[in-house]
Amino acid sequence: MEFKKNNQKYKFWHSPIVLLVLFIFLIFFIYNIIGLLEKERETSHKKELALEQLSELRSREDALNKDILKFKTEEGQEEIIREKYQVAKEGEKMVVIVDESSLDERLVEKEESHGFWNWLKNFFNEKR
Repeated sequence: MEFKKNNQKYKFWHSPIVLLVLFIFLIFFIYNIIGLLEKERETSHKKELALEQLSELRSREDALNKDILKFKTEEGQEEIIREKYQVAKEGEKMVVIVDESSLDERLVEKEESHGFWNWLKNFFNEKR
């Protein structure tokens, strides 16, 4: 009798319909696990990118803090003023380097712009 009861239990679990339903559940769970693995990979990639950005921002913060400390000193302020306004202290001399090719072009333009024919040409070429 006991054998028949156990056999009936096994018969139910070994029936093709129950096995098919269990197989469908198994496929469903495998599909979901694959989706979770893909999301985990994407999340870890985004985490790496965020950590890289964080390290870049921290190094930039350190550089900016060093610049702030540097510019709080008198030498730093002097450097800022010299860079921005191109000035020199009293007693210092500045050398200005001028590009000769741009000067030559300007002189040629000035020479060509004189005369009646050039004035007449410029008069009719003006855009109104």
